[in-house]
Amino acid sequence: MKLAFVFLSLAVTTFAADWLHYRGPEQNGTSTEKVAGFAKSELWRVQLGTGLSGITSAGTRVFSAGYKDGKETLYCLDAATGKAVWTHAWSAKLGDNLFEGGPRATPTLDGARVFMLGNEGAVMCMDAANGKVVWEKHLVRDFGCKRPEWGYCGSPTIDGANVLLDGGGTGASTLALNKQTGALVWKSGDDGAGYASPIVANIGTQRTVVLFKAKAAIGLDAKSGRELWRHPFETSYDVNAASPLVVGDKVLISAGYNHGSALLRVGTSAEQLWFSKNLRSHFNSPVLIGDHVYGIDGTADPKAPLVCIDFASGEFKWKTKEVQGGSLIVAGDKLLIFTETGDLVLADPSLTGYKELARQHLLSGRCWVQPTLTNGRIFCRNTAGELVAVAVAGK
Repeated sequence: MKLAFVFLSLAVTTFAADWLHYRGPEQNGTSTEKVAGFAKSELWRVQLGTGLSGITSAGTRVFSAGYKDGKETLYCLDAATGKAVWTHAWSAKLGDNLFEGGPRATPTLDGARVFMLGNEGAVMCMDAANGKVVWEKHLVRDFGCKRPEWGYCGSPTIDGANVLLDGGGTGASTLALNKQTGALVWKSGDDGAGYASPIVANIGTQRTVVLFKAKAAIGLDAKSGRELWRHPFETSYDVNAASPLVVGDKVLISAGYNHGSALLRVGTSAEQLWFSKNLRSHFNSPVLIGDHVYGIDGTADPKAPLVCIDFASGEFKWKTKEVQGGSLIVAGDKLLIFTETGDLVLADPSLTGYKELARQHLLSGRCWVQPTLTNGRIFCRNTAGELVAVAVAGK
């Protein structure tokens, strides 16, 4: 038994720069790794199948998902070569409602386990070393949740002993399951599901689950699911999809379809500090560097510009159309951007205007998935399922 435990530990060894969750370890799209440029040649390229599942990584392993031949498939790949270590597939519909379809959620890593949510509601916990299923549930069949129109998109979120899910529906809008067994710990609310991942944060002394539901941003007590605060935020087609950005006792929410952004101060209630149309994030979430927010403004479109606004006031600083839609994360003190047209871009977060430092075209087709930076490698994919890895050229 002791030898088996040692082997398993080695198989899932983690590094300081791992990217364990959608939007990274702090769920805010920020990596402490620095990037000075990109290697001219890619490390490897593989085909995963249709989907918008992002990329997570622990140690020498990379995880993502795609759709082929009537099944969604979770892939565990070798980070150095792109070769499959294991795969796990389950039957599902493509779900191509006005876009390509496939799995939308990103695998979440927690120690020796990987958690995945399929677009129709299948929830799985697997052994990260070999892909063996530890437990599986279904949001609709097991808990009476209601699948949102464009499928389940919010990635599973780990908080202590629980895995948190935005299920939607009467009496089970948010669920906490025991991460070891899948047993229900608590369920809460009647809201329709949003398309953003649950965020867990300490707000004051309160451990809080922040969710962007179909028609509101809400905060729940992480232990019980009791509602702490609520802020109505109705967007066309109920597409509240960009993950909230939590900074201390403030929460920034943003939505597309010409809606806008709001900064909330939260605690026992939610107070709106400002609302502005200067940033309208569709589903790729904005990031914060210093006192300023950077994000793609507008509904998904190659013409959607990158904008910079002041966090405290929402005041507009600048915008540029050189980015061409897409998504972005923070790499040390720089912006790492992956455009909708497949360009990987490094930019300086200057307050005086856009300053591009490097650009490299990686993929064709539509690119809606944010890049992942982990352990000296950058991973990018398109919705058709091509996943490419490039090395960081400098630090």
